[in-house]
Order: sequence, then C-alpha cells, then structure tokens
Amino acid sequence: MTTIDPPTVWTVPEPFRTIYTHARAVPAGRTLFVSGQFGVAPDGRMREDFAGQLDQAMTNVEALLAAAGLGLPDVAKATFFLTQSGDLPALGQARRARWSSETPAAVTVVVVAGLARPDALVEIEVTAIEAAEWAIGTLRPATKADVPRITALVREAYARWVPVIGREPVPMTADYERAVRLHRVDLLERDGALLALIETIPRADHLWIENLAVDPAQQGRGLGHWMLQRAEEIARALGHPAIRLATNQAFGRNVDFYRRAGFVIEREEPFRGGVGVYLAKTL
Repeated sequence: MTTIDPPTVWTVPEPFRTIYTHARAVPAGRTLFVSGQFGVAPDGRMREDFAGQLDQAMTNVEALLAAAGLGLPDVAKATFFLTQSGDLPALGQARRARWSSETPAAVTVVVVAGLARPDALVEIEVTAIEAAEWAIGTLRPATKADVPRITALVREAYARWVPVIGREPVPMTADYERAVRLHRVDLLERDGALLALIETIPRADHLWIENLAVDPAQQGRGLGHWMLQRAEEIARALGHPAIRLATNQAFGRNVDFYRRAGFVIEREEPFRGGVGVYLAKTL
C-alpha cells in the first residue's frame, strides 16, 4: 500500500501525518468490509462514556480484522461517526496512541445528530485490503549462504530491546547456521533486500514460531502480520490446529501485536530475570 498526498492538494499538517492521508493505493487483493462498530463489549453491554465506547469500538474492529487474517496496516479507509463535536480531540488522541502508522488509512470523520443506537456516541467502519503478494515481496527458504544476512537482520530488529531488559534478547545470540540447517526459515525479499524472516518448528500438535523479525526500516507496514499469515498456511498444510510462540513480557508492543493478530496468552513464567509470555492461536 502507498499513501497519496500530492502537492496539488493541501498539505497534511505534521500532527496528523501518522493518522491521516488524502488517499491510499492498494494493489489488488482480498478485501474486507467491516460494518460500523459501536462500543459494545462481548457481553452485549454498551460502554457508558465516549472514551470507553471508542476503546471498545476500536477493539471490535481489531478483532474482526484478526478473525479475517488481516491487521491495522491493511486498513485502507476508516470512517468515524461521532454524535458530539466536543469528542474530536479525544478521538485524535486515541488514534495517535493506537492506530498511528507510517502509512495511515484514508480517514473521514463525521459528526451526526444521532446513530442507530440512541446510547451510542461513536461508530467506526473500515475497509481493509490485503495487498497482493507480488507487491509485498518474494518469499523463499533460507540457505546457508543467507546466514550472515539473517544474523544482521535479527540483530537490527531486536536491538531496540537491549536497553529495556539490560541484555541482548535470545534471538540476537542464536546460532543461525544451525537454525537454517535444522528448522524452516523463510525469507521475505524485495529487489534483493531482506525485509523479514520467520523461523518455524513443527511440533506434535502445533507449529512453533521460534522467531519473527522485520527490518526496522520496514516496520509498521504490515510485513510482520503478513509473515504470520504464511506461518498459518504452513501449519494448516502440516495439519496442525494451532500456532504457538513466546516473547518477553517487557516487549509490550510485541505482545500487543500478537494479541491483535488473534493470539491469546496461555501462560506466563519467569525467564532470565524477566517474564516469558507464551501465546497461542487456534486455526
């Protein structure tokens, strides 16, 4: 997907560039139309205040995207309906905190006299499009010759967490020559550049994701989510009903990423001075 903000149209102000673009172009792919979502929790209760309704409505949208194998980076168009113009600043803050992106969706915000549910203060509808595979890159199995590039990518991808936990994360110290020899390592490339990789291990009743790494310069563009989809395809081909992985509790953004992708936390346990989080997704 690419954003379109030509100089022939008014320039998007700096504070809005991560949550708004004039237009977004997407190579032909699978399209998902999400009906307008209210701030209704799974138990059927409507949240009372605007902040609560907005939070729940955004959660509902994310859950529907995940159920379709898509994610926020796939959202090409989002429309927000509000019943009170005074809630616009709160909407902007929530979008920056939760749906900010280097390639934001095209967005429309409408203030209306009322919504279908009299107690609703906000409604969100989105259109998501999964970019065609050719537009993302080429996926291929790694070979021994790729080990130096794999090592470099992983070290760059995980370097941000070193100051968070006070040491190098396990993937930064792994033996990737051994990994390529014993496990399945798939590489995503475009124009000769290595963008992302995913390392998987078949287990008795699930597919284990040992490592998922994306070039920091490419993060925020949906590549991690796309790689997870490839892992799901591998698992289904092997007849596995689930995929599992583990991460560090201190890697909050990673935990949130996996939960938005449909994973649930199975357990947490001490790990090297911190807490390991074990997640699973049923296919």
